[in-house]
Formats: sequence, structure tokens, C-alpha cells
Amino acid sequence: MDFSLLLYIGMLALGVLVGSRKSVRSRKLPWLGRLQSVALIALIAVLGVEIGADDKVISSLGEIGLSALVITVFALAGSLLAVTLVRRLLGLDSQGRTSSQREEHEEEVKGA
Repeated sequence: MDFSLLLYIGMLALGVLVGSRKSVRSRKLPWLGRLQSVALIALIAVLGVEIGADDKVISSLGEIGLSALVITVFALAGSLLAVTLVRRLLGLDSQGRTSSQREEHEEEVKGA
């Protein structure tokens, strides 16, 4: 197994362990969403640079362009469908809350 794959799995496991701690889960982390967005944008930019630097990919863009578009559209549609189905099966709303969590949240909002 490649070392980089083990590193990724290890970092994921470390993140799960840290995130699952009650002291972390109970805190409000408003900066976390921004950090995730910045990391995702950086990842996409680096991927774009890597693809742009590959002469084989650039020379075959005309050939693979339509195929890539079709695959992307179907992958996006499949992902949206899967998320919608899983949310319905689990009874989650658009924020990922169950009905009891929604009720708790509404009571907190009314009480505040």
C-alpha cells in the first residue's frame, strides 16, 4: 500500500477522533465552514494547475471534453439523487436534523 494513502487514511482517522470528542462537538466552531471552503478551493486550484501542466490532457481536450461534461453531469445528478434519498430514508431536513432535533431547535429559538 502506498504511504500517501496511509497518510490520508491516518489524517482522516485523526480528524474523526478529534471531532468525536464531546468537548469539540459541544463547541460552536463558526470558522470551520470557512476553513473547509478555503481548503476545498485550494484543492481544486491545485488540481487545475496539475491538469493544466499535463501536455497529454491539454492536447486531448477536444476529444475528452464532451465525455467529461456528460460524466460530470451524471455524477452530479447521481450525487444529488443519493443525498435526497438518504435524507428521506433517515428523516432529515435540509440542515440534516431529525424531527426531534428540529423541535428542540425551535424551542431554543422561542426561548431566546
